[in-house]
Amino acid sequence: MRYQAIINSIDRGTLAPVYLIYGEEEYLQEMLVKALQEKLVGSGIGAFNYDEIDGSKVETEEIAERAATFPLCAEKRLVVVKEPVFLAAGKREAGKQDKLLCEYLENPSISTCLVFWMKGSIDKRRKIVKLAEKAGALVEISSLKGKSLSDWIQQEAKLLGKRLEPKALEHLILNSGYGLRFLKNELEKLALFMGNERTITYTAAEQVMTRTSESNIFNLVDNIGQKKIEKALLELRRILDNGEPAVKVLFMITRQFRLILQAKEQKMKGLSEKQITAELGLHPFVTGKVLRQAENFSFTELEEIMELLLKKDVDLKSGINAAVAIEGFIVDRR
Repeated sequence: MRYQAIINSIDRGTLAPVYLIYGEEEYLQEMLVKALQEKLVGSGIGAFNYDEIDGSKVETEEIAERAATFPLCAEKRLVVVKEPVFLAAGKREAGKQDKLLCEYLENPSISTCLVFWMKGSIDKRRKIVKLAEKAGALVEISSLKGKSLSDWIQQEAKLLGKRLEPKALEHLILNSGYGLRFLKNELEKLALFMGNERTITYTAAEQVMTRTSESNIFNLVDNIGQKKIEKALLELRRILDNGEPAVKVLFMITRQFRLILQAKEQKMKGLSEKQITAELGLHPFVTGKVLRQAENFSFTELEEIMELLLKKDVDLKSGINAAVAIEGFIVDRR
């Protein structure tokens, strides 16, 4: 089920007896669990009807036993199982210890809301997963992309009494690599910075926002493409001084040039920017920036760059200092 549909049903008081929440976007998962807590666990005696369980440390029998416990002076209990590793792919096979939980899920208590909360992927082939889906709701919350990400940012800005200039929105999206929690904090900073001004400008966003590694890599590649080697080297030093491992930086540079090459190839085939966005799984703003970067390079140059980056990767595995290898790559682009 979709995140917003679940939130709406919780607001209406229509609750499933079982939720299995999983996926990449931790912030929205947290907000969903918080909504259930606010609905079911009030102050005072409500705390007695809330159990939080570490799913990596308890046996599944204990989860079943707690879920089967009746609430105290309330209609429902809330039991949240964090990181139920027994649902992940590649973990232990289901055994006798899962029998009690499977029996519970076949006939869950209407006086308990049982929540499995897994930050990551699950193995949908597992019996417990299938029973949880049948008993309630399987809620995958993946990272927001494209229009979904734009809509979320604009909605959060609206809640703060602000709106975003198109270029300011683009700037936030290009700096969204740290997830929605990061974006939420940055929007709050921008709202305070703008004061009584209703519109968040690009100038303000550029001035106030913390730049992510992805944004810095865009600038680094821009400078390489424009043969601004000194600026590229300064950008590299800034990235490394901010604590990014050099090996990761080389990987990110390689990924960016691979995207540029792929986008250029798709453009040559006659695909529209919208089609390229879908093909590469990018946000439209990112696609536009990648295509603009592609104009700075010929196919021959991009192929040479990919070969050189591959050589630098081999150099790293041979023991050469990663920062030196990246600097050598930049200088070679003169």
